[in-house]
Amino acid sequence: MPTPFAHHELLNAITVPIEPPQIFVVDDDASVRTAIRRLLLPLKMPVRLFASAEEFLSATPVGTKGCLVLDLRLPGMTGQQLQQRVIDQEWKLPIIIVTAHDDDADRDAALRLGAVAYLRKPFDRQQFFTSVHTAVAQCT
Repeated sequence: MPTPFAHHELLNAITVPIEPPQIFVVDDDASVRTAIRRLLLPLKMPVRLFASAEEFLSATPVGTKGCLVLDLRLPGMTGQQLQQRVIDQEWKLPIIIVTAHDDDADRDAALRLGAVAYLRKPFDRQQFFTSVHTAVAQCT
């Protein structure tokens, strides 16, 4: 005869897989995408690379958990436009801006829109890791 707690034991044995947050990298420079992926390897988190904002949007359902490492100057939709699209869709996707073209107006706009960090390429490795950890903590 089963004990009154048998069903609780069964429920405890059932596990629901929890997908870890992903790190999305959107940069039109393939060498930058590859370098960022290599930097992120020690984190053992899924990293997905995209050459454009449009490619990212078409491959990533709104609401997917993760954080976004985003270049500002992209062909087609710019990084700023993608950041605004994420906000407009109410997607809780922390964003780290990485750019080779440091501009006060771009930095102010990105941070005003809620970017976790604004880093100029080539960026400091430790500052990048700190920014990624902050972003990942916001999406978990």
